[in-house]
Amino acid sequence: MQKNEMRAALPGISVQRKDGTIAHYSNSEYIPFFYMIPKEVVEYFGKSFLDIPREPYALFNYKDIKAKIESDLFLDFISNVTEFMVWTFMDRGKSSYVYSGYEPAWIFSHSIAVWIKGFMDYNGLVSVKLLYQWCQARPEYTCSYVSLDKLDLALNNVVPKVMEQYNMKAILDVAKEYRCFEDYNCCDSNQKTDFFRKWYHNRTKHPQISLDGYMDEYKKNHNGQSWNPKDPNQNTEEEIISEVMIKQFMDSLSEKDRKILKMRLEGYTQEEIADELGYKNHSGVQKRITKIGLAYQEFTKVDLGFDEEN
Repeated sequence: MQKNEMRAALPGISVQRKDGTIAHYSNSEYIPFFYMIPKEVVEYFGKSFLDIPREPYALFNYKDIKAKIESDLFLDFISNVTEFMVWTFMDRGKSSYVYSGYEPAWIFSHSIAVWIKGFMDYNGLVSVKLLYQWCQARPEYTCSYVSLDKLDLALNNVVPKVMEQYNMKAILDVAKEYRCFEDYNCCDSNQKTDFFRKWYHNRTKHPQISLDGYMDEYKKNHNGQSWNPKDPNQNTEEEIISEVMIKQFMDSLSEKDRKILKMRLEGYTQEEIADELGYKNHSGVQKRITKIGLAYQEFTKVDLGFDEEN
């Protein structure tokens, strides 16, 4: 969508094809801008474009050259060069390569039409229509490479004015303050690491204290008592083990002893248990409870205070 919007913003031209038809010349709107790119930049971003003639007339009349201009590779080349040229002057940091295609400054720096229009408005860059008309009258006209110094002067003039025109400094400052995950690409970078630290609060402004320091401070404030936090899972584990052992022990008892133990655990008195189970008095129930207690001590290997004499 971005590429289509750029084409709509900068009108190109139509040229005659080999079969005699007149058709739109794709990417022709970027030809004047191409001729203001220094040779060093062309070499870095697209050596294959060094063989494009410096006489614009050839770009409008030779089939093989027109095919190169109309390629997606040429459009990508123009987009990458545009970003490279304007980024530093946008005052957005050293490099845009840490950001993704969703980051607002990255999007703006790749907005070819905006910047070319800026060069036309503030630096005298001609439109492709005017260049085409001029070359038809002067086929021998040649565009020399622009020097890096001359380009820097132009960018220093154009970029701040375009930023002001679209109020982009304020917009990008807000975007910088409210970063999100989508702003960064998949590569590691210092900027991305700093963002993750802030997002997850890994950088704290609160004072740090070691565990040993805390334990010493606890002793001072608790009359020498050591800090010994309990494992929150320990009680749960012990309860589960106890429940399992009680069930296993209950399964080992006779039906009558299970009934006695169950009623006792539910709060029944020995007299009530005796009446329920048909004992003459509670002494019989007491003897059974003692035997159950001794059996449980043997089962768990824990002395619960039951004695044969009782």
